Amino acid sequence: MRRNDFIVRLVKLKEQYPWLKEVNSQSLQMVARNADRAFVNFFEKRAKRPRFKSKHTGRQSFQCPQHCKVLFPAVGTKGHIVLPKIGPVKAILHRQFNGAVKTVTIVRDPSGKYYASVAVDDGQAALAPDSIDFEHTAGIDAGIKTAFTVVSQNGTEKIDSPSFLKKNSEQLKKQQKRLSRCKRTVTFKENEKGERIKEVTVSKHYEKVRQELARTHEKIRHRRKNWIDQVTRRLVNDSQVTTYVIEDLNLKGIVKNHHLARAISDVGIGNFYRVLRYKLEASGKNLVVAGRWYPSSKLCPECGTKKEGLTLRERQRCCAHCGHEHDRDEAAAKNLRHWVKLTEIERNGRALEREAIPF
Repeated sequence: MRRNDFIVRLVKLKEQYPWLKEVNSQSLQMVARNADRAFVNFFEKRAKRPRFKSKHTGRQSFQCPQHCKVLFPAVGTKGHIVLPKIGPVKAILHRQFNGAVKTVTIVRDPSGKYYASVAVDDGQAALAPDSIDFEHTAGIDAGIKTAFTVVSQNGTEKIDSPSFLKKNSEQLKKQQKRLSRCKRTVTFKENEKGERIKEVTVSKHYEKVRQELARTHEKIRHRRKNWIDQVTRRLVNDSQVTTYVIEDLNLKGIVKNHHLARAISDVGIGNFYRVLRYKLEASGKNLVVAGRWYPSSKLCPECGTKKEGLTLRERQRCCAHCGHEHDRDEAAAKNLRHWVKLTEIERNGRALEREAIPF
């Protein structure tokens, strides 16, 4: 069944299931559109097959694409978000904005807290990106011991990983052990159609400990997000850099390595690049993505000689051709910075000899 056909059927489904009338009609249509997009991504092999979304576990959310308002507070009062069929809801607003409210997404975290994300059209035209100039270009290499290495004409900057998950690992272990000891009963029953249904009954103490564990994960997530916002804002505000060059990393493949998964996930590389991209676009700057097979770590930053068989243990190495000693991450960032000077043939990796790279 097509998406639009299902949206038309929603009118008849409301007569069959009266509880559907309690929900805003535009929110139901957004659910159909999201499900359609999920199956399109699955059939085009961009994602896994969509699964049934339970209302009892995990992160819950819904969207209101119309008839939403944000009422900013007066002095000494709280703000409100007006939602269709719900009305005004008290909210602590992050900041005041001007523009038309397009979509409001309500999220309930496993900790029980509710958050609202508001998409606003401010009516301003997007800034035209600056021209790419090598002198105002910086390379960013994502590492393991060091989160990011940034190389520009002003020098090299190493950004250490905050390791929020590692610092709270002992607290998480204790809470997970406490949760495993709490009472949790699992039973199976048959419904009217003869289908076997799983029912889980938990104690009050189980729910209390589960919320404590969820709040700890929420605190870690918020600290990581705040760190990413601070670092990306500082990089974007650098007046000497108008273009950043990053790698096209296969993050799904990297996290399958159990020796690197926790360190990579704790930094949040994918989210870091996503936030950096939209902040650069809003500031009229550029983000260039180097090819996935560009050997940035294997090339010498001085002469361009490529070393085959480079392992992750080799953090410092000496070039066999020119004798230059360099740090692995710093060399990769330098080579990424030179990506903007390479020709199309050199970027595809067919002519990466020492004389072919203009250093």
